[in-house]
Amino acid sequence: MPAYNVFFYGALFFLTGVLGASVALHSSILIIVAACAAVFLFVWRSKKEKRFVWLAGLSLFTVAGAMYYTGFTAKRFSEPASGTQIKFSGTVVENPEIKDASQAIVLKAINGEYKGARFLLTTDRSPAYHYGDVLEISGSIGAPISDPFDAYLAKERIVAAIRFPAITRAGEHKGSAIREYLFSFRERVLASFNSFLPQEQAAFLGGLTLGDKTGFSKEFTAAMQGSGTTHLVALSGYNITIIVLAAMSLFLLFFGRKAALLLTALVIVGFVVMTGVEASVVRAAIMGVLILIAKEEGRVFDVRNVVVCAGLIMVLLNPRILVFDVGFELSFLAFFGIVYLEPALQRAVVFFRKEGALSWRKNLLTTSAAQIMVLPVLFGSFGSFSPLSLLSNMLILECVPITMALGFAAGALASISYYAGLAASWFVAPLLYFETGLIKFFGNLGAVLQAPMHWSVAVVYYIGVGYFIWRINRNESNEDKYPENAKSQMPNQ
Repeated sequence: MPAYNVFFYGALFFLTGVLGASVALHSSILIIVAACAAVFLFVWRSKKEKRFVWLAGLSLFTVAGAMYYTGFTAKRFSEPASGTQIKFSGTVVENPEIKDASQAIVLKAINGEYKGARFLLTTDRSPAYHYGDVLEISGSIGAPISDPFDAYLAKERIVAAIRFPAITRAGEHKGSAIREYLFSFRERVLASFNSFLPQEQAAFLGGLTLGDKTGFSKEFTAAMQGSGTTHLVALSGYNITIIVLAAMSLFLLFFGRKAALLLTALVIVGFVVMTGVEASVVRAAIMGVLILIAKEEGRVFDVRNVVVCAGLIMVLLNPRILVFDVGFELSFLAFFGIVYLEPALQRAVVFFRKEGALSWRKNLLTTSAAQIMVLPVLFGSFGSFSPLSLLSNMLILECVPITMALGFAAGALASISYYAGLAASWFVAPLLYFETGLIKFFGNLGAVLQAPMHWSVAVVYYIGVGYFIWRINRNESNEDKYPENAKSQMPNQ
């Protein structure tokens, strides 16, 4: 078996083990692995193909994945009971998340019984706290809010939540100087947007370029949900593509290709850190770096292996995200939809074989493929789906690329000259008014479908989608091999 297939199937079995342990299969995993290995060996005895021997051996990586998840998630600290009074000092280890009337702070204890543990603090919006601040905390452990919230805390390796404790700032600048600079630069860019543009348009531009949602009003957030455009402010591969192309072009003016590649990779890493390490942008960043390396080495890369490699790296860093991070799931499913389902739909549906004026059919096809893939997760996690998202996204997506490019330019220029950034904002403002206007229009129509989604229905759904893609690709392959048969089966004109 070729090395790239060994990696793919080994990683796939490893991720399957992590998935099984995540949903508490535990001992059943051994039975499943034994059954899979037996089936592969039986097929090998029948067909005499060595790849099935490889698959039987690689299936053992399922056990390794389950063991990795179990070891990673082993509790280092006993969870304090609800209502327990606690007092300690800690360092702010993430950029605080600003909400309507409060802020959420992730604090790592530096003394006391829970030294090294992470806590989630909810406190008033003012005074503002920053990454690297040292805070003295005195308060009580909050009561469990919901199962999803508890799953979120576990995913983020947070021991407990503390609401509105007594806080005293005891120090500043105690974190990574690089991260502090990146967070500070991000805040300056967002501040420049707010100085150039009206609040709603500035907030939307901040969401498009940096994934920031702190400036969104409740009404605009509801409009994005109703119009199915929330994904626009969840950073994705397009952001990375713009940065990669711009950075690589700039560095090539001064350095050789290898140096430019290294510097571009560092820029991507910096952007990921600056924007909060969201699943979608991490996935896109890893894939972007891997593709850059493959191109630089002159090697052909397989999208399948790149995707699995990106997922494997993320799961190794935090195996809980495979099941408990909806953003991770939506990001990869949407990517699979665009890479695999979109071409199949284009071949199967004549309507999609032309782009149309301003690429509207292409945008509709891309949106449809992504939405079809994420539909069960949307219903399962949020209980709703907006059918208007196909139309709203088709109209908005045509403008988003240039909006983001101009937004990045305005932010970069503002860090050099206020007036240069102001001039750039004049070009992006009309697009922002158009996009936010469409979002509010479709959001106010209130066309949202609500339905429960059991996991068994989702499994059947994805089997059906997979079969459709396989069938279309198989027909396409047969037409390539036997064009005379395909031609003879065409109806007479």
